[in-house]
Amino acid sequence: MAKCYNKGEWSELYAFIKLLKEGKIYAADENANKLEDIFLPIIKIIRKEQDGQQCDYYTGEKIKIYKNNVEIKNVENSQFQHYINVMFPKLFLGSKGLDTSGAFSIPEIEPFMANMGIAKVKASSNEKIDLEMQIHDFHTGYSPEIGFSVKSDIGSAPTLLNPGKNTRVRYKINNLSSDKINEINKIDKTFAKEYMKARIEKLLSFTRDIVFDSILDETFEDNLIMIDSALPQIYGEMVLQHYLNITKGIYDCNKLIDILIDFNPMNYRRTNIYRHKFKKLVCASALGMTPGKVWNGLDTATGGYIIIKRDGDVLCYHLYNRNFFEEYLLNNTRFDRPSSSRYDYGYVFEKDNETFIDLNVQIRFKSAI
Repeated sequence: MAKCYNKGEWSELYAFIKLLKEGKIYAADENANKLEDIFLPIIKIIRKEQDGQQCDYYTGEKIKIYKNNVEIKNVENSQFQHYINVMFPKLFLGSKGLDTSGAFSIPEIEPFMANMGIAKVKASSNEKIDLEMQIHDFHTGYSPEIGFSVKSDIGSAPTLLNPGKNTRVRYKINNLSSDKINEINKIDKTFAKEYMKARIEKLLSFTRDIVFDSILDETFEDNLIMIDSALPQIYGEMVLQHYLNITKGIYDCNKLIDILIDFNPMNYRRTNIYRHKFKKLVCASALGMTPGKVWNGLDTATGGYIIIKRDGDVLCYHLYNRNFFEEYLLNNTRFDRPSSSRYDYGYVFEKDNETFIDLNVQIRFKSAI
């Protein structure tokens, strides 16, 4: 029976095959365009297989495969293009829902996987590292082994900052009576399909005197503080602006920052500070920070970020090009509202004679790369 994997897992294998064939990875600018004169030579790609043993795949005309530092075989590089051509269209087809679970098979690739000694598609169990390589670093002359996160926008847009109960933000509501609270909270799925939007619209019809109170989860708050001490409030203010403008449907991160700049809740003299700090948040989210785990401030994906474009190109944002990478993330991300019932937010409540509401978002990529 053919093995089934989701789009993201197949995309990692596609990146592995294409980069192994090419023997180098090109950099991208802030608009995900290839920089023809900037690339990293790949010495080898490293995989940890199911049995826990390490396989090293060395680039060249013959791909030399080592297992635990012993060469076990070599494979002609010329074979790879065929499987690249077979695999890429299948990523598009599979992502259109051939399997309701989100998983699909590519039977044509399985003989190649067996020949390469690949027992599973996903090589790493690390949440942020999808592909590990040894590259030659022109800047230092060293050849470090570094990890990359891989993202593909073939199909649905991937998430950058995953939601959870730990990503809820609390706000204090002023000038709202108890009878109005009941009127707001009774709006549910039986009232409207987009009941959360209807509930917020009702709240805003009564009062817009809503102010940031706190990030509910201490771990997420501390992770934000690790990036920048002002980020908990700045993030909270951005989430609030998304909900205050819910009737306008403003999701784009750049547009939300523009609104925040006009509002200037932190009273900054230089309002471009908001954009700068938010870039640091999305970059940290891409490279190592997750809301639910204590973060030490270090990048887990020490090499950077690999993107698979819709034309089949596999490009890299190496951390030397962090400015390009941050700009790319800002220009290509949006807020989205996760399930309110699953993540327990979006209803008004009273506590210690004050009125509050918890709100939540996730940050995801907008569309095609």
